[in-house]
Amino acid sequence: MFSKSLLSAGLIVSLYSFSQVSFAADQCKDDKDCKNGEVCILAMNPPVCKPPQEAGAACKRDVVCASKKCEIAPGKDVGVCK
Repeated sequence: MFSKSLLSAGLIVSLYSFSQVSFAADQCKDDKDCKNGEVCILAMNPPVCKPPQEAGAACKRDVVCASKKCEIAPGKDVGVCK
């Protein structure tokens, strides 16, 4: 009985660890960390690889917007894709 509980606990920890690894694989620091035309979305915390964002999405750089236009208000760090 105890060994079954221990085995179950080990399986849960393994699954949790696997989900953390797959999540970490989506994180990035630069566009070169991304594949398939995706860009590194630095406005997200943590930054992740995603396709260029549509109008209204948070942005820090023009390249992350499908329109290639990120409008950042003076004094702000994050803007909005146009």
